[in-house]
Amino acid sequence: MRVAREVLEGAIFVSDVHHQEGLSHFPRLLNHLLASPPSQLFLMGDIFQILVGSVKSSYRPYISILEQLELLSQKSTLFYFEGNHDFGLTQLSYLKNIQIYPRKIQPIPFTCQHKLFLLAHGDLFLKWGYEIYIRLLSSQFSIKTLGFLDQIIPLYAPLTAPIYHKKIRSLIPNQEVFKDFSKQRLACYEHWRAKIAPTLNLGGVIEGHFHIGRFYKSDQNLLYAALPSFYHNQEICQYMGIKTGLQIRRLN
Repeated sequence: MRVAREVLEGAIFVSDVHHQEGLSHFPRLLNHLLASPPSQLFLMGDIFQILVGSVKSSYRPYISILEQLELLSQKSTLFYFEGNHDFGLTQLSYLKNIQIYPRKIQPIPFTCQHKLFLLAHGDLFLKWGYEIYIRLLSSQFSIKTLGFLDQIIPLYAPLTAPIYHKKIRSLIPNQEVFKDFSKQRLACYEHWRAKIAPTLNLGGVIEGHFHIGRFYKSDQNLLYAALPSFYHNQEICQYMGIKTGLQIRRLN
């Protein structure tokens, strides 16, 4: 397991923005952060509705956003966890100053409140059919093939049309359902940790993907942070320090 970096006080987590042309919330958030840079910014995946680093037509509409991220990376430390809507991002020069974590190396260990946390976009430990699909889609072969085809034919519009038409849902589980779900997710990460780093004690998990925006503390004092979907509620999560911990707040 790689050496764990520290989540600093004031760090901001943004997940599942699903930014599309014509939406103003994410550019407004970035303008706010540029004016008042946080210690760290964690982009927890699915920041764009579709963004493939090798496919120029997929990032051409978002040049201004990428430029904002590039400017912010000169003022704050940025981490980008690739999701199932944004991958192959190491090929983008705009993100050269940003630490990018492809899905295949997630979860990533960080320390928070003097405890070990595992961070990921969140589409891990799901059904095997999904795992095969997403591994094939985000493989180097697929990324290079998509980039090559994009230079020959207008690839972006036909590929993204179904994605843009698909409704982006949020999960609103009741207390008992969320409790059971949280236990299952913690167990998955604990099983992964036991195989990869059996000597380390897990303090919690921070992940997006599920569009929930709630926290759960287990009987073993493990924290499960299901990050909110910025797309739905313009909510972010901020680490307020050792005493206060993580808090969800809405973009004003």
